[in-house]
Amino acid sequence: MQARNSYIATIHGVTAGFSDVDGHGYIDMMFVAPDCLRRGVAHHLLHHIEDVAHSEGMSELTANVSITARPFFEHHGFTVQAEQHPMMLGVQLTNYRMKKNLHGDRK
Repeated sequence: MQARNSYIATIHGVTAGFSDVDGHGYIDMMFVAPDCLRRGVAHHLLHHIEDVAHSEGMSELTANVSITARPFFEHHGFTVQAEQHPMMLGVQLTNYRMKKNLHGDRK
């Protein structure tokens, strides 16, 4: 089983979001509560993940990112590696395999 690290962001003691990343730098989840959007929650979660990845000597972060999350990840230095079309419960979705080189500039 792959080791995973989960992180929870809170605002005034209330869960505002969470993220999960594995030992190879794959960000499996990034969620922000709807009433906490546009308050920097995802930015702080991603910044923390980057700090941990740097301290553990990782060279990159990767994620499979939804259409709506793509601009956020691009703003934070991720680039699209591939457009993907996974099937979920019989519905074809579109998402993007994205990567960030951790030896570049941080945003």
